[in-house]
Amino acid sequence: MSQAYPRVLGHIGLTVDDIDAAYEWYRDVLGFTPVMEPDTVTPEDGHFYNLAADAVGFEFDEMRIAHMATGNHVGFELFEFEDTDGHNDPDPVDPGLFHICVEDPNIEALAEEIVETGGEQLSDIWTIFPDYPEYKMCYCADPWGNIVEVHSRGYEHMHANLAEDDPPAR
Repeated sequence: MSQAYPRVLGHIGLTVDDIDAAYEWYRDVLGFTPVMEPDTVTPEDGHFYNLAADAVGFEFDEMRIAHMATGNHVGFELFEFEDTDGHNDPDPVDPGLFHICVEDPNIEALAEEIVETGGEQLSDIWTIFPDYPEYKMCYCADPWGNIVEVHSRGYEHMHANLAEDDPPAR
């Protein structure tokens, strides 16, 4: 077996019931960069349809897909199938994707914008480590029920730059 090394996270994919609205929301609210606008894949698309059907594990009549990128170049894919209906209702105790996390130094303003644009603020805005007031977080949801955590600082910065002799209060 080869030595494990930290792989780069290439992209995250979410299924929504309105890809056009989700594409605009993630572009306009979270600032994700458009890479490929929503496009439709059907059996008539041959190779790409076969690739997509094999990847998702079933044949479909129509699938829509869009590609975006986050501020640190992680890809973000949106999917909509002909039978997609309703909202996501992630349960943190169930296996599988629970949430995505974005970073913004002004959590209060982003949480407010998420609510104003059809999302929801699910938690208070918390100072993660009481001795470090600049490290904040909040759970929100996009308009399709997907949980979007907001951190005020980068993940590694927040967790790795705390002094060993001065651990955060828990």
